[in-house]
Amino acid sequence: MGAIRGPVTYSRFFVAGEVPDDISAASLKKIRANAFRDLVPDEDENSRHGWASMTDSMDVDLDHEKVFFNEYVNLTLRIDTWVVPKPLLTAHLRTAEATLLEKKGLERLGKKAKAELKLTVLRKLRRQLVPSTKSVDLSWNTRTHVVRFFSQSPRIHLLVQELFEKTFNLRLVPESPGTAAERWGLDERTEKIWDNLEPTVLAEVEGAE
Repeated sequence: MGAIRGPVTYSRFFVAGEVPDDISAASLKKIRANAFRDLVPDEDENSRHGWASMTDSMDVDLDHEKVFFNEYVNLTLRIDTWVVPKPLLTAHLRTAEATLLEKKGLERLGKKAKAELKLTVLRKLRRQLVPSTKSVDLSWNTRTHVVRFFSQSPRIHLLVQELFEKTFNLRLVPESPGTAAERWGLDERTEKIWDNLEPTVLAEVEGAE
């Protein structure tokens, strides 16, 4: 979902920190270092995320032309997850357990042996499957410090905030009246008024605690 395909719904973030004048020179190496890496069936990770090209989420060989457009930094957060259907796992696990019991001449497996067998079966099934892929576009205007991220999921927000800070050494803060005021700039008098503002209750629900 994102800027050039799918529904045009997004969340706004504000970049907190000093943005380098030449953002491409300062960050391209880190962007490439945090590009998406394929999941490996024999590894323990069930999910992995990283940067990819906005025009093609399968393209993780990122260069200047794929990322930087005038004052914009355009990237896609790609998230791959192993999705093994539970009935499929259960059936294969039942067969593998029966085979192992017969081979070892046992009546039942211990807890540790069951866990190891499950991991073995899971890895075998992963080799026959393709991970589920999700991609979410991010467009950052480096002049206004505003980022549009095309997801409203709190869980995915946390992923992109963590990866953004790791990549650019800048914090990605959800847009709010406070960040908007900071971006517009306030004179001394207005800033004092702003700092003294308190929440106002506009309506109350009768009987609510």
